[in-house]
Amino acid sequence: MSHGLLRHTLAAFWLCVASASALAAAPPPPERFRLTPQLLERMEALQAASPEAARPGDDDEPDAQSVQELARQLDADPRIRALLARHRVSSIEYASAVYAALHAGMFLAMESLADKASRTSALASFTPEQRANIELLRRRPIK
Repeated sequence: MSHGLLRHTLAAFWLCVASASALAAAPPPPERFRLTPQLLERMEALQAASPEAARPGDDDEPDAQSVQELARQLDADPRIRALLARHRVSSIEYASAVYAALHAGMFLAMESLADKASRTSALASFTPEQRANIELLRRRPIK
């Protein structure tokens, strides 16, 4: 094998490795994220501990349009990063869970306002993960 071919082969190999790593690190789309009881418990613990991370008068909530953007905002604050680490939740996992819980919670909040056919149609349009998230929140006691 010539040195030029070897260099190209190695370069292609490292490009594949780098691409696979980037894909593996990407969060699932919000509609494919599945909540678990354990994750919800850690999120509740985070919420209970969050006053530790808040500064007096700090009332601006993150205004993110995507999981990645919310995760970046969380990572930008060292206090929040430390809080997440203490509860063994990554910023991507937390951001994905926020979007998934928000979606499921909105459905549950609006469900009583819709007729049965509309509810059935809406549920049929959701991913299996979204339906599982709705059922998980439905069964979970309100605290």
